[in-house]
Amino acid sequence: MATEFDMFFTFRWLLAIVCTVYAVVCIWRSWVGWLMYFRSGRRTAVLGHYAMVLLLRVRIRRFSCELFQIAALLAILGWLVYVHRWVEGAT
Repeated sequence: MATEFDMFFTFRWLLAIVCTVYAVVCIWRSWVGWLMYFRSGRRTAVLGHYAMVLLLRVRIRRFSCELFQIAALLAILGWLVYVHRWVEGAT
């Protein structure tokens, strides 16, 4: 069984891998930069603790509508990918 080489398919996968690695590296550098900033002095350490307390006090109920929208959009995306593969496999 010989499979045909699809240049566009390979390009999409390569682009997805490169973009994912780039996003991870950018987020990691930003996170390390913030950690170094919050550890640079006593005042910034207090500011870092305050920011952490604010993040921990965020209520899920306040953002439940947005979280539901994200979940619904992810479900629709998953359904579209499934239908696309189903239709592509049928032809």
